[in-house]
Amino acid sequence: MKQPLTLLSIALLTSIPVAYSIEQPLKAFKKSIVPLKITPYASLRVSGVYQDKQEKVPYSPLDPAKQGDDKRWELKDNASKAGIKFSYPLAGHKLYGRFELGTNANSDYSPFFKIRQAYMGIKTQWGSLQYGQQNAIVKNYDDFDRSHRVGASVHLTKDELNTKRPEQTLQYHYNADDFRLSAQYNFARQLDSLPQLRVGSQRLRVSDTELDYGVGYGVTYRGLKHIELEAGYQNNQYPNAKYYTNVASAKWKVSRDLQLSAYGAQHVLEDHLKGESAESRHYALGARYQLFDNHRVYGSLEYAKGYQAIEGGKQRAVVLGNDYKLGQNKHVYVEMRKRYFDADKADDLSAAVGINMSF
Repeated sequence: MKQPLTLLSIALLTSIPVAYSIEQPLKAFKKSIVPLKITPYASLRVSGVYQDKQEKVPYSPLDPAKQGDDKRWELKDNASKAGIKFSYPLAGHKLYGRFELGTNANSDYSPFFKIRQAYMGIKTQWGSLQYGQQNAIVKNYDDFDRSHRVGASVHLTKDELNTKRPEQTLQYHYNADDFRLSAQYNFARQLDSLPQLRVGSQRLRVSDTELDYGVGYGVTYRGLKHIELEAGYQNNQYPNAKYYTNVASAKWKVSRDLQLSAYGAQHVLEDHLKGESAESRHYALGARYQLFDNHRVYGSLEYAKGYQAIEGGKQRAVVLGNDYKLGQNKHVYVEMRKRYFDADKADDLSAAVGINMSF
């Protein structure tokens, strides 16, 4: 009869320090994570897109391969995304990060979900330093017109140049009065696709499948009343090739309802194995006007021309859009984009009805 009592006494006695030793760290842990701020977010962007490719081939009603055009409607994902942002104060500084998923709904790539951005950083009085997969500096300057990007744009930095959301990228940002200064370093990585520079029917493609390194920098200036100026540079070095681009844009808020914008860029791709070089120059003008509180119209004119190895390549585009805000986090739009190419490539027309919702 003494043995059960003895065991019970030992259990009661030992439970006191054990409980105490666990409770104190738990309290300290809860206190330490109180400043941690986690913000989930999501955006659903879908559109019904109509595409009409006007093939420049002899029309033949008997041969399907020689039909005069290609018309179809498709339901497309227009950059839907979901993710989390977090921040944590640390010794007068701030740790922060982002993890964001997108989809491969418009392609045959698998899996269905893909990582759009995944990075961590630290913000101090000397600026912000962040590392991971994130928007390239020059990509941020592409958004001069704020359209919904239905169909391919003439002026956009190309995915095929592997500069949009590169992995293993280190970025630094510093705000000084009216300036925002940015710098970027891309570490060596495998490429998703072969780098190529294309305008209209002409293109130069290199055979490299990996990046040696890349550097870039940019500046934003907001010291002029109602005017924002941006300029950026990106240089990618491959084992047997080199790519660099210069980008500049300007936005002018003429009045409460009207904004005008302009964009210019130069892209150069050098193939050291073939001894060839290609250059493209891109220009665009845009405008948007607020008709009513929740209703705006917008448009842009775009032009690009190829030089050297892609001499003769040309493309122009006209964009017209109309969008209506249904509430704080959702709006619907109608957008049309007509592209005209050089004589060796078919013109095309894209139109869409879409909805964007944020959660």
